[in-house]
Amino acid sequence: MDRKNITIREDQSEWVENKQVNLSQLVQEAIDEAMDPSDSELARAYQENADHAAEVNEEWSHVSNEANKQLGEPPRDRE
Repeated sequence: MDRKNITIREDQSEWVENKQVNLSQLVQEAIDEAMDPSDSELARAYQENADHAAEVNEEWSHVSNEANKQLGEPPRDRE
């Protein structure tokens, strides 16, 4: 890990000391939030979303089928 020096105001220094905050951790978390997600983070989020979408589709597909049975097929656009 790289070491960097940062400058903070006196009131910020007092706040950090009073709250017993780990300044390195606070700065790392702030930088992480400001950074764009990595390719692996995007891939993981995409996969989680795809898995969730498949689950929701499976859970609700019966509702659509039941509606079609009760109401008939939906109207189709006519050209």
